[in-house]
Amino acid sequence: MSELTDAELLKNFKAGDTACLGLIIEKYKTPLFSYIVSLVKDSALAEDIFQEVFLKIVKTPDCYKDTGSFKSWLFTVSRNKCMDHFRATAAEKSISLDAQEEDEVSLHDTIKSDEKEPLDTLINEDDGEAILNALKKLPAEQQEVITLRQTMSFKEIAEQLKCPLGTVLARASRGYKKMQAELAKEVAYVAK
Repeated sequence: MSELTDAELLKNFKAGDTACLGLIIEKYKTPLFSYIVSLVKDSALAEDIFQEVFLKIVKTPDCYKDTGSFKSWLFTVSRNKCMDHFRATAAEKSISLDAQEEDEVSLHDTIKSDEKEPLDTLINEDDGEAILNALKKLPAEQQEVITLRQTMSFKEIAEQLKCPLGTVLARASRGYKKMQAELAKEVAYVAK
């Protein structure tokens, strides 16, 4: 049964086989959850958004039209849910600010967490902190591409972000070069 494609699993779920939804969730839970956490920087919030994504499938099983990659669609829905959260948080923040505090508030500043990134589990302890610090210093667009690259092809990332493949490749290339430079500084500093 686990040999079925995503489209077949969804078709069976729509026909009443609820176990098929469980197989889809199991297949995508790690990469999708990691992606959501990389965007919102809060695992509790990521769990809520993750659940909202699959609730959308449960409530409206026809929401996915078999016109493209289910994986790309799923990541796009997740990204949109994260952006909805950012917009709502920014709106709440702007309403609650006093007249003296009405400076622009960065969406990234509104969500902070001391929790470790999901990539921590993929990297050994010695190098992990330096790599994650280098990743965090990148612009958000480059961080997103590099994080998505853990589970998607560049073509899938381009579809997900709705931008040309060349743009995705350029963001990845620039991001990796900046990370390499940052890591080289770290190695030089440790060697002193």
